[in-house]
Amino acid sequence: MKKQFFSVIALLLVAQVSFANVITGVAKIPDGYYDGIDGKSSANTILDALFSKIKDHTVIAYKSLEPYYEQTDMYADTIWDMYSTCRFTMDDANKSQKAVCDAWNKEHSIPQSWFNEGSPMKSDLFHVYPTDARVNNFRGNEPYGEVAGANGAGFKDNYGGHGLGKKGANTFPGYSGSVFEPADEYKGDFARTYFYMVARYRDKNLTSSGGDAVFTTSKTNLTDFAKNLFLKWHRQDPVSQKEIDRNEAVYGIQKNRNPFIDYPELAEYIWGDRVGQTIDLSTMTPTCEGGGGGGTTPPVVTIKYGVTWSVNGEVLNVDSVVKNQKPQTIPATPTSCSTESETFMGWTNAAIDGIAENAPAVLYTKVAEFPAVTADVTYYAVFAHEAVEGGAAPVTYTYDEQHTSGWTNTASKNNGYWILNSAGSLVSPEVDLSGLSSIQMTVRTYGGTSNNTVSISAGGKTIGTITAAGNSLAEQTWTNTAQLSGKSEITFSADYATGKGVGFSSVTINATGAGTVYSRFITTCQNSQEVELVSTEGVAKKILVGGQIYILLNDQLFTITGQKIK
Repeated sequence: MKKQFFSVIALLLVAQVSFANVITGVAKIPDGYYDGIDGKSSANTILDALFSKIKDHTVIAYKSLEPYYEQTDMYADTIWDMYSTCRFTMDDANKSQKAVCDAWNKEHSIPQSWFNEGSPMKSDLFHVYPTDARVNNFRGNEPYGEVAGANGAGFKDNYGGHGLGKKGANTFPGYSGSVFEPADEYKGDFARTYFYMVARYRDKNLTSSGGDAVFTTSKTNLTDFAKNLFLKWHRQDPVSQKEIDRNEAVYGIQKNRNPFIDYPELAEYIWGDRVGQTIDLSTMTPTCEGGGGGGTTPPVVTIKYGVTWSVNGEVLNVDSVVKNQKPQTIPATPTSCSTESETFMGWTNAAIDGIAENAPAVLYTKVAEFPAVTADVTYYAVFAHEAVEGGAAPVTYTYDEQHTSGWTNTASKNNGYWILNSAGSLVSPEVDLSGLSSIQMTVRTYGGTSNNTVSISAGGKTIGTITAAGNSLAEQTWTNTAQLSGKSEITFSADYATGKGVGFSSVTINATGAGTVYSRFITTCQNSQEVELVSTEGVAKKILVGGQIYILLNDQLFTITGQKIK
């Protein structure tokens, strides 16, 4: 059979792009949360009253913090880092780091050595931020301060301009040691972090190993140096939407709040120009309702990659993507190069992020499947030839009162529908997973809320979920986007939050019958070539031999263009 070639070009684009804060949900201070603050006028009584409100928070284990950053610091699938302009995903945590942008890790804005790594300070999300690991290491345990010069001994002009912050001798009155100065747009964030730590840990000592430059020992408070520095930053960099959103997210996890984000004026009554005045919260507008407010926006990112496909000489552009971000669009499905029996299946990353021996060749058909872009990328078109002979028509595997053959059910029946709970499951007949298209369930939550799910698993691993629809039966659909192969039963089990479980009245699995195969291969669109068709039944692997990439499929070796090696 004649095949043509799709040539692929990866294009590096360098431009500046700002990414917008997409977590701008409505925040609201719980009714009565700050009762007892009104009427206080001395700094110590105000701090003691705040302490009584925020001290009893849910403590998260330090080693378990990372997943929570998806709720507190993730914006547009990217970690919002206050120490760099790098684009990090959750997968970049704690990797080896030699330079800025290599990895992120957890930064204690109040160094652990200042409180002897004690709990709950060590894992308090209000001061433990995800930051660039290299800049974190560069800062060390230095207190915050101000440094002379445009850059100091900093990162501004190093490592591609991604690092934020500088380090050197402090120039702000009251302290003569070495300090770390964060970027201007985040100084207020760190100031309010320290205000919170004073109020939250009135009963702790934060002064060991350098902390005495910032905190006092008798009922934790700020030294004159720290008070004046942080008031300056607090006033110059007002509360931003980022902080409002993060405050709300941390409250959802720890069940306490940062009062100085909710009511920035409180700092003035404790350390500033309203010391001695009596607090009346009714005269203050919370920032989440439009009070205070600042304009901090995410950092500007300069490294930007673009990906293009050249199809028969016509360039199809993909939106440019920033480092570690997935492509936002995929080129339109190209027309098959040869016969009508050929079907475009997707794209494969023939040479992305290096080739490990025996690494699997992966097929991508949707944006969500593409890996993070970390370099120029080349994608190759993948076509399939349908093996008509012996092929089976699409089939459905239906479970309800009339169609139960081959199913295993340990659910209980109630009021016309079945109930899955932690003790029950529903198991389908064996399904050809390579032909699995979609699953529909008429499902609801029984005796509980709507945040319950049905987990779908096959071959010993979860392949998807369906969320229960609430108190009325409603059809939910799971569409297969995974690269599945082989034959397996499909198991449905409940993951319910409250009540008795998840109820359903029917389950329908849409698939292609066992025995239907596609001859899948990588093809090109410039030179006509005879290419032997091969079945996809088997595991395709990408290997590196003598510097050349080959595909190993069913114990046969093929070139990257699909030619069989004799």
